[in-house]
Amino acid sequence: MLFINQWFGESYNKTVEVRQVHLVSLPPPPPPAEQQEQVESVLDMQLAIEGSGPAIEMTLNSKLDPLAKQPPARPIFNASTDWQTDLSVDWQAFGLDELDGLPTLLTQAKSVYPNSLVRKGIEQLVVKLDVFIDEQGALTLVAITGTHYPELDSVIKKLIRQSRFSSPIKNGQPVRARFIWPVEFKKS
Repeated sequence: MLFINQWFGESYNKTVEVRQVHLVSLPPPPPPAEQQEQVESVLDMQLAIEGSGPAIEMTLNSKLDPLAKQPPARPIFNASTDWQTDLSVDWQAFGLDELDGLPTLLTQAKSVYPNSLVRKGIEQLVVKLDVFIDEQGALTLVAITGTHYPELDSVIKKLIRQSRFSSPIKNGQPVRARFIWPVEFKKS
């Protein structure tokens, strides 16, 4: 055995051959056959808008393909309502200088100052709110004027919901009033 190992061991050349390998990318596989069934669905939606008035009910009938590459066509809503007149808000009101006296704030305004503003180095600021007071003294926010920080949006909405003023009075009668209400927010 030793003899065979030496004889074959000498005749066998130990060489290493390096070959270059070429990689070829294959084309993508063909798309699957279009044998998928169209799924018919009926979507019932109810649109509710804050405020008084009825909700809008609508039904959307469409054929939906769950694996379609393009979204289904946008639905067309047929409404017999003149949106410009029904959704407009009458902000007509008296200014503070036209009233018999100034409305007074009946509730204590409390809010939590956002920590994100403290981290930005803002520890106190005044936000001017364009507000509408109805005949019962309830507030509605029309707009935020001047400098606006999105971090205060939820705080301002809560403040508007919780605040009540005395009824604005003109000629002895409760009326609607609109004015700019400066509100100071500060870190406590």
